[in-house]
Amino acid sequence: MAEAIGLIASIVQLVDVVVTAGTMLKDLSNASEQQGQLLSEISSLQPLLSALQERLLSNSASTASLSINDALYAFEETMTRCSMKLQAGGVFSKVAKPISWALWDKKEAKADLEKVERFKSLLNTWLTMDIWDLAQQHDNILTFLELSAREQRQHINDTERTAILEWMSPINSFERQADVFSTWQPGTGGWLLASPEFREWENAAGKTLWCHGMPGAGKTVLTSLVVNHLEHRAQQENIGIACMYLNHKEIDSHTPQNLLGCLWRQLVLGKPIPGTARTVFRHHQERRTKSTVDEVQTVLISSLAPYSKVYFVVDALDEYPEAQRANLLRYLGSMSDSINIMITSRPHIEPNSTIFPRLQSLEIRATEEDMRHYINTQILTSNKLSKHVLTRPELRDEIESKILDNVDGMFLLAKLHIDSLTGKNTIKAVREALHHLPKDLRHTYDEAMERIDHQAEDDKELAHLTLTWIVNAKRPLSVRELLEALAIEPNTTSLDPDNMLDVSIVLSVCAGLVTVDEAASVVRLIHYTAQDYLDSIQTQRFPEAQTEITSRFLTYFGFEEFSTLPQKKVEQAELILEHPMLGYGQYWLSHAVGQPEQQLLDRIEDFLARVSEWREFWRAQWGYQSLPQELAWLAGKPPSIITLLLWAMTGSRFDEPLWPMSPLCIAAAGNLQKIAGNLLQRGLSSDIGDALQTACYCGHLPMVALLLDHGADSNLPGEYCEEYLGTALQAAAFQGHDA
Repeated sequence: MAEAIGLIASIVQLVDVVVTAGTMLKDLSNASEQQGQLLSEISSLQPLLSALQERLLSNSASTASLSINDALYAFEETMTRCSMKLQAGGVFSKVAKPISWALWDKKEAKADLEKVERFKSLLNTWLTMDIWDLAQQHDNILTFLELSAREQRQHINDTERTAILEWMSPINSFERQADVFSTWQPGTGGWLLASPEFREWENAAGKTLWCHGMPGAGKTVLTSLVVNHLEHRAQQENIGIACMYLNHKEIDSHTPQNLLGCLWRQLVLGKPIPGTARTVFRHHQERRTKSTVDEVQTVLISSLAPYSKVYFVVDALDEYPEAQRANLLRYLGSMSDSINIMITSRPHIEPNSTIFPRLQSLEIRATEEDMRHYINTQILTSNKLSKHVLTRPELRDEIESKILDNVDGMFLLAKLHIDSLTGKNTIKAVREALHHLPKDLRHTYDEAMERIDHQAEDDKELAHLTLTWIVNAKRPLSVRELLEALAIEPNTTSLDPDNMLDVSIVLSVCAGLVTVDEAASVVRLIHYTAQDYLDSIQTQRFPEAQTEITSRFLTYFGFEEFSTLPQKKVEQAELILEHPMLGYGQYWLSHAVGQPEQQLLDRIEDFLARVSEWREFWRAQWGYQSLPQELAWLAGKPPSIITLLLWAMTGSRFDEPLWPMSPLCIAAAGNLQKIAGNLLQRGLSSDIGDALQTACYCGHLPMVALLLDHGADSNLPGEYCEEYLGTALQAAAFQGHDA
């Protein structure tokens, strides 16, 4: 290319000589037509040659494919000869002399004209070809391919990253933190962050702070405040923060490995996935198995290294089952030398100082200042109370003093009392309510139920049905699940979209007992003490709750919308998205235990007789790849229901089950020793290894003993469950049970 550029520069100079000389000819009028045209054509080459030169200078493409150098050499000779002819006439002599065209005869001029025209045509061809963009295109293509490859690698990495995160733990603490912190009242809780105990814990290394307080003292909201405070620090400092919010309604998903995995998910936010995590994931992905608690802890520890300090914040330890609590604390305690741990619970749940040697405690109790701030804010935001206080300013002090006298440092009580006042239409009604404020939670909940019962009949029934679903749900219900459940009408064959409620209406009739986690779009009771209270009164107030739920499920499963169930998993997922209660439907048999089983036996039998229509749907959606959830769903069934289930799922020949989980395994999962004994006596023990693994996984020691007595070997893997649980000892360890 450099050679071509040099030739063009030479030609440009020669053209300039010819054109300059031509303009000085005195006898141009004597030139022939060919001679005049020749000079004109040579003159027209200047812009074309300049354009060609610019193209070559701005592109790195080779000119070899165009034979451009050969053409330039040939034309250079022509222009050299033309220049010499004109210079011979003295064009560049100091005294310019007229010259004659005789030196350039017509025949020769015609030949040169043809050469110039051909060269001009060639120039135009070169300039109009795409070859001049080829270099840039080539660079662009290489850049595009490089970017595409990089994006593809990033997509693969992102896809694997998402898969690893979800596989390691389904728990999303980010949503829960956002939900809880959204309820924090600005200006409150500062006492905790300023306390000597908290500041010492925050600044020291390897310390554990146990924050204990009575139910309703505001521990969970203060937990979110601490997490938020640490997250703000993390914007300026290289510290890691991870939290877990324990909930008695989410025991199935809150396994020790999922909780530790949840901490890990938070620590790798915005950071590369450690190699240890990828190794564990790929190892189990090929086998379609879950990681063990020890493996998750190893992965968690590997994520600590990038940080100068790491904080773990654990809320509501008292809501975690006692059997698993010790295991969780043991794993956390084994890391306590290198991390700072904060735990909240009720006073009677104290972490073991041998596990947490650098343990200090702090009582959580709402301060009067925080209470006043909260009460005043609620008054200002209440449409009715703000107007009452504007009319009678002294009413503000009355509300403050009466509530403070009755809450004993419990934010929950203050909230419930304010909720009971916000609906009062007159100042007199507010003052009467203030004189009868309950002094404890139970009486406060009693008062809330009275408010529900004194509503219009439709509102009362809606509140009762809402509480029935939420209180008895086996896991938290999403907003859409609850709304569809409330829309199910007895003795109907389809779901009427005009019967769907707005969630704000549902909340308005429940006297403040029900709330919505906005980020997760989940409905919950206002506090776990509300669950305890409603459980305690269910026999008297809601004796038909489980029967009501089971009946509505049977109606729901019979809807025309589900007469033909899709077979493809994508279409099944779309159906669940459209009808979210199908997702919760996997738990329906859990609600049929006991009284519903007796009252609705004919309907249950009728449904189970045609349950084959649902078998593949349930198997595809909640099959044995999600074994922990499936085992939890099967656990706790009474003999008659489990017998119906076995018959429906496997047919009459128990020894040839259609589902991978056999009757003996199902009995082991439910700790149904009598049924298991009957099956073993009938000689149906070919899968006793799988049954032993299942019993170990569930922690059913009596069932384990029964199976061992019938010859089960704890050291041998089962035929099917080996893929998921390993040996019996591994299955027990998987759930953190003592082997």
